[in-house]
Amino acid sequence: MRIGPFFLIGQRLIFNACNLSEGRRQSDKIDNSYGHDRLWDDHFKEGDYINYPRGRVLWDCTNQQAIVYIDRCINKPKVLEQIIEVFELEKYVVEYDDHYRCRDCIGELFE
Repeated sequence: MRIGPFFLIGQRLIFNACNLSEGRRQSDKIDNSYGHDRLWDDHFKEGDYINYPRGRVLWDCTNQQAIVYIDRCINKPKVLEQIIEVFELEKYVVEYDDHYRCRDCIGELFE
């Protein structure tokens, strides 16, 4: 089980995953302290990460499962399979949050 931020750039999943034991606890969740801004800077020299689909995997201590926050435009079976594999997820839920929306999805309303 690993946690952290990710982007989908084209068909490529770019991520930073740390073991759950290396995460930081925030209220009832455990998160990787590595931010999207830093992940972007590690891989790209130009552009703004807000323009690209992204998400984050956290651990929910209350429900004892991972939460995959993901931009709606990339919540597709093939992408989710990649996320499950690289973050070594077994028990998880997929959720949406205003924070994880690319520029193309910002105008869309949530259901």
